[in-house]
This record gives sequence, C-alpha cells and structure tokens, in this order.
Amino acid sequence: MFSAIKNLLTGEIPPSKVIEKSLDSIASYNVLQRDDCMLLFAPQITDNSTSNTSSKSKKFYEIILYRPASESINSSYSLFRAETQEEALARFEAYTHRVPNFVTMVNQYYNIPGLQKVCDLLTENPSWSIAHLVAYFNLTEYLSNPAVAELIDYPDHVKYMTPLQVAIKAKNIEVVKGLLNVTKLDHLDYNSNGIFHYAANTSKEMINILTSKSLVNLNHINLDGITPLHHACLSNNPDCVNALVCAGADVNISAKHVNGSGKGGNKLQNRNAPSTTTSPSGTVAEFFQTNANKVCREEMKNGGTPLHWASSREVLEVLIERGCHIDSLDFNGRSALHVMVLKNQLDCVVSLLAHEAEIDLKDKDGNTPLHIAVEKKFIPIVQCLVVFGCDINMKNKNDQTARHMVGKEASGSNDDMILYILHSVGAKRCPDTSTRCPVGCNAKGTYNGIPPAQPETTEQREAIQQMLATTTSQLMRGRNSVPTIANQQLFRLPKEQPVLIDTTAEQKGQSVMDALLGMFTSKIQAAAKKEVPVCDKGTSTAEDENVEVMEEDHECSASEEDSVNSGSRGRLLCLDGGGIRGLVLVQMLLEIEQLSQTPIHFLFDWIAGTSTGGILALGIGSGKTMKQCMCLYLKMKNVAFNGSRPYSSDPLENVLKENLGEHTVMAEIQHPKIMVSAVMADRKPVDLHFFRNYKTASDILNIATPTSNRRIPPPSPENQLIWRAARATGAAPSYFRAFGRFLDGGLIANNPTLDAMTEIHEYNMALYSVNRKNEAVPLSIVVSLGTGLPPTTELKDIDVFRPDSIWDTAKLAYGISAIGNLLVDQATLADGRVVDRARAWCSMIGVPYFRFNPQMSVDLAMDEKMDAPLINMMWETKAYMYQNRNKVIEMVNLLK
Repeated sequence: MFSAIKNLLTGEIPPSKVIEKSLDSIASYNVLQRDDCMLLFAPQITDNSTSNTSSKSKKFYEIILYRPASESINSSYSLFRAETQEEALARFEAYTHRVPNFVTMVNQYYNIPGLQKVCDLLTENPSWSIAHLVAYFNLTEYLSNPAVAELIDYPDHVKYMTPLQVAIKAKNIEVVKGLLNVTKLDHLDYNSNGIFHYAANTSKEMINILTSKSLVNLNHINLDGITPLHHACLSNNPDCVNALVCAGADVNISAKHVNGSGKGGNKLQNRNAPSTTTSPSGTVAEFFQTNANKVCREEMKNGGTPLHWASSREVLEVLIERGCHIDSLDFNGRSALHVMVLKNQLDCVVSLLAHEAEIDLKDKDGNTPLHIAVEKKFIPIVQCLVVFGCDINMKNKNDQTARHMVGKEASGSNDDMILYILHSVGAKRCPDTSTRCPVGCNAKGTYNGIPPAQPETTEQREAIQQMLATTTSQLMRGRNSVPTIANQQLFRLPKEQPVLIDTTAEQKGQSVMDALLGMFTSKIQAAAKKEVPVCDKGTSTAEDENVEVMEEDHECSASEEDSVNSGSRGRLLCLDGGGIRGLVLVQMLLEIEQLSQTPIHFLFDWIAGTSTGGILALGIGSGKTMKQCMCLYLKMKNVAFNGSRPYSSDPLENVLKENLGEHTVMAEIQHPKIMVSAVMADRKPVDLHFFRNYKTASDILNIATPTSNRRIPPPSPENQLIWRAARATGAAPSYFRAFGRFLDGGLIANNPTLDAMTEIHEYNMALYSVNRKNEAVPLSIVVSLGTGLPPTTELKDIDVFRPDSIWDTAKLAYGISAIGNLLVDQATLADGRVVDRARAWCSMIGVPYFRFNPQMSVDLAMDEKMDAPLINMMWETKAYMYQNRNKVIEMVNLLK
C-alpha cells in the first residue's frame, strides 16, 4: 500500500504493472534468462561520469515478453521490473512455462489487460500451472488441450490445490462440470480440505453438481477441525448449509478447534457425538429437502446442528427422532438448550429437557442455560430449569452464581421474582469472603426476593394432625398389622340387562372373608382382656397381639415374625389421580430420591396408584427413573391431549406401549408389589378392581369376589399386559373412551390409600389362613402423595328450583352446572376427609402416615398442555418440598 501511494505521488510506474516497451529501448540489454518468447534482461549500463546522483537512471532488471510473430508492431510487453537480481529471478521463475504457454494458447489474453490478470494471479500463486489458470479463468474449451490435460490432476506445490479446487473456489460451474469426469475427486489440499470444503462457500448449485457425482469427503474433518458443513456455517451461507445437509452431511460432528471468529480458540468436543461420519443423517437430509424453511437461517453462522437452528418444538422433535445429537455444541460452545433459552422459546426448552438434554453444560464463557435465563430475566425458563434439576449454585467464568446475578435490592422488576424462585429451592448465598455482594446474595443479607401472591387455601387441621402423629409415634412397635375392614357389597347387573347373575359364589367367598376377619377381631378382643406375656422387645400392644392370636401356641410370636421377616418391610406409597398433574407426583418423588439418595422402587414395598398415579406406579415398577417419568409426561401431554375431548386413545396407547413394553406383563415386575385401581363398569353397581403383580387374597383363599366372578374374569398377573392396565386406570370419562369394561379408577378411589391398606390387610390375613404367615408383612409406614390442592373459591347459586322468571332460568342453569361440578368433585375427592380418615386409621394402629400435597396457585385442568402453567406448578411443588424438607428427611429415616 505504501509503495503504491509513493508511486502515485512520484509518478513512477509500479514494478508489476504491464506496460508496452519499444524493442529499440531494450536492444542493448543483457539477457540473463530465456523462456521461449519471455526474457529476463539485466539493467542497462549508464554513464556515471556525466550524470550526477539526482539525474542518474535507475538500474532495473526487467522481464520482457515479445509480441506474437504474426504481429509486425515494433514493441513488446514489460511484465515486471526489479532493482535486484534476486527479486527479478524469483518473478521470472513464477512466470516461466506459464505466461508464454498460456497466452500463446489463449490469444485473448495476449494483450496488456489480459497479461496483467495473468501476471497478478501468478504473483499471488507462483506455483500454479496453466491448468490452474484455465480453471480460474473459466476457459472450458481448453480443458482438452494436451498441455492442460496432462496437468489436470497435479496440485500446486504450495497450497496443494488442484485445478478442480481452484475452479470450485472461483465458482466456475462450467469448468467444474468439465473436470468432474477427468480428474480425481478425493484430493485433499495442504490443510486437508476436500472439494466440499471449497464448495461450502460458493452456492447450492455448485454443491448439488458435486454431490450428484460423488459424496467423497463430504464429512471429512480438515486440520482446523471442521467439516464442509461447519465451513458453510462459518461463512454464513444458509443455502450451502441446506444443500450439504440435504446431501447427507453428518450434522452430529462437532467442530474441534473453532470459536465464534473462525480458527483457533477453545476445543469443543461433543461428549455424545462421534468423531466419525457414522450417523443417521440420511433422515435429517430427507427433512431438509422439504422443510428447509422451518429452520432459523440466522443461527447457522454459529454452527452447531439443525437442533440449534430449529424454529419450533415440532421441528425440534422431528430432528431428535431423526438422529440429531441433543448435546452437540456450536462454535460458541453452546448446546441447543443454550440457544433456545437465549431465544426465550419455552416450548423448545421443555422439549429438549424432556428428551434428557444435559442441563448444566457451560458455553465458552462458562455460562449454563440458567445463567443465560437469569441474565435475560426469563422467569418461566428459570422455573423450568430449576424443576428439571439444574445446579442452581454453579458459577460461570466471572465466578458468579445465578443468585448473585439477581441479588440486588428490591426494584419491582423480574429480578425480585427470580431471586425468590432461586431462594425457595435452596440457592446458596455467596461466601463470607465475598464482601461486595449485593443484599440478595451477601452472606449476611436477609433479602430473598418477592414471592408471588398466595392463593386462598382450605383450613389446615394442623393441631389434629400433630396430635395424631404423636399418637402414632407412641403406638409404633416394630411391624404392626392393619385393622379390619367392612364387608364388601354384592353387585348386580344394570337394569338395562334383565338377565340376573348368580352371585352365590361371591356370597360364599364374602362369608369366608367375613368369618376370617371376624375371628381375627374376636381373638384380639379376647386377648386384650387377659395378661399378655412380655416379649424381649418390650410390652406388647393390641396391634402386636394381632399376630400372636393367629399362632397356635399363643406365644410371643410377634418376635418370631420379626425374625422371619427381618428382610421385609411393609412400606406403602400411594399416588393420587389427577391427569397431567401427575407431574406434581413426579416432582415430589424426585425430591424424595434426592434427599434419600435412593431410587424410589427401593424405598417402598407396595405402590398403589390411581389414574395418572397408576401409570406412574407402573412406570416405577418397569424400571423407569423419576427423570425419565418426568420426560415421559412432558412428551405424552402433546401427543395424548391432541384435538378435542374425548381425545383419541391411539396416541396414548402407542406411548404406553413404547415406554412400558408392548408385551410386558404385570408378573414380570418383581418388586415392589403394585396395585393400580380401575372401575369395572360392566354391571351395576360398579366394582373397584386392582391390577396387581401378585396373587390376590381371593386367589390365595380360592374364593370368588365380585371382580373375579365374571363371565370373563380379569386377566391374571401372568397374562395382564402392563400397558393395558395403564390404559384402563387412565380411562377418565369425557377425556378418553372407556377401555373395554374399565373406567378411570378415580371414580371410586382417586386417593387409593384406604383401599390399598385394606388390600394389604386382606392379603396378609389370607397368608395367615393358609399357614404362610412368614410371608405376611404388616404395614410399617404409609406415604400418600397428592396432585396439588386447588385454590379455594367461593361457590354460589347451588340451588335447583322451578324458575319463575327468565332471571331464575339463568340461575337454575348455573345452579345445575354448579351441582354437577360439585358431585364430580366429591366423587373424585382425593383430599379433605379422605385424608383425615387415612391419617386417623394409621394413628389408631401406630403406623406413621405422611401426606404431601402442595398448594397450587391455579386450578389446572387434567388435560392442560401449555408449558408455562405446568412449569409453574412444578416449581411450586419443588418449593413446597424444600419448605417441608425436615418432614421429608424424617420420613426418609423411617423408610431406609
């Protein structure tokens, strides 16, 4: 640049400028080198004695090209001038065998403009051959020239580029077409770039031409650690990105040495994606061929995979199904989760997490998705990341936690709410050494953010609950049995079917059970009136004698039973129904797992569930983790609740088959014992039925029951498919069609606690009656989980009457609707007096009872599928469990 400016100011001709030169002016020059019609001349000798320094002619070494012999003009071309012989020789070597041969072959360049182009090009690329020049200048007609053809596969010795690569880089499509059939396509240059690396910054037409001939090195990684697809992304060329993906480029190969500005920088090694080219990219290619407009082209410049570029949840899920690795990183070290958080796309964030994306990956600045969400003040996404279990105390490269970023004083902004969200689930303050921290994260600060408005709640019977818990602790004596239950009712077919059913067998079976329970009760009463021998473990209670009176010798058999069943414990988990609010159950179980450091299926011996709780119980029994269950719910809601009510059952059934096994039966669940409630509605009154993975009390006693005394009895555990049990318990009227004769178990036992305790007691009594008392394990603890308490609202106009005016007609309609809702609520009641009865029963028999059911700020429908309210519900649950963590720890100590 400086030399060009100097030449302009002084009027001197640049040394590389091609000029016309008179033949007479070079007649006295000395020839140093010759190449055909191109010669290198030594400087002309001047008379130093007659010229002073300022007037002396400069001495130049000059490269001269003679005109063609056919021209009679008395002039030539001066291609280059240099003051030193070394520089002149180097330039002459670059032009040798190239300039003369090329301009002789291509006459249109045998002029000043043409020669200037040729010389400038060879100056920049001194090792190019005439084949490179033909490729660069798009001279297709000369490809068959023998002088060119013999050099067509020879790369230059500096950058090791072939003429084909030169043509691709120059975007000369016609020459590329001509070379494809006569040159090698697998050549790599000095940086290990293949033809697709060069094409990545051209056009989709160029890529399509190449891919139509060969896919060799389509996914090759060069020495900079990037593939052609990465190169297209770095070049911000969405068309080429689409073309490469459509051709089958592997979207799962991570760039290894790339940062946001190009080469160099941090090494981004994908922990999941392989470094080879094996991936199911063909299906991704098929998607891009018809859906290229469904990705965000602006994001392509940052690299990554199509997941980073997805514009919607639907696109995201299709790409995941087609093989895109969910945790691949872009050039900034960000996963698709980082990008979707940055774009405030909550639905995509939920979808990625539901597919088990790594939640705590750090980008090149050390920021996790939580740091980004907090920085951008995206409250729902902060809640989402929290409920999915992100590390809320992780620091970035600036040594900042998420709490530190919003720890300022109250400002009425989203910072206050985010601070409370983090505080409510246990986000730590900065250590004492951090003295400059704001009040929200300072170790000595007291500000914890602003909580949301609290809904009106039902009256809590805390005093009674505490008293019952105290009574329980006083009555606990090892492993106690459960109390007796009331006689079961006999049922008949509906009136629509006049054919009566013979229930004699049922009545006999009921009589046997009544007699057994009656005998058991009378022996307890008799034993209570006499002195009871003191056993080694202390004074025996009435509950201990439940076991003693069943022993033939009436000795201290409770101790013997403890020794027999020392490896077994009667720990019962009960899961309420509630549709998509089953996410509340999952969130509470996640917190229990975290505090106990033990998988749920190891903490309990019995699990009872209704509706969504039943599906969750079957998932636990099938070996699903709580995180997998959470992901299943979040994926299932968009599939199952599609369209209008009643929803099609096929999508739900397909999900259940996929996750629980299409051919897996209940008997294959070895532990824990599972009972899932449903309503058998093939006759009136309807019956409560439990799908079980064990033999029932009636099977052990070989007696008939209302559920077994059917023309077609329910399948045994060895024949009962798990997915069909899940489908039956979730057949909520008006939401899904009935599953054969089965309806949702919530119609009878939406909170299955009492029914589960009854089932366990009958099971134990049946074992005693057939001399298998060593298998009987009385209850030791009952844990009941609800699906959230809705806010308390005022109820008006519940009266139903004969209307006297049009206004009364409106009140009547409203009253009928209110009465209908009230009856449904009471029929499916899972809290209130149902819980009080269970707690009182457990207190009477000295069995610890724990009930967890968080207060919700909004009454969500069972088929809610909007992400924001569901995520808020899950956060409220997590905050509730953290608030009650001491109670959870107390429960865990009894479970373990």
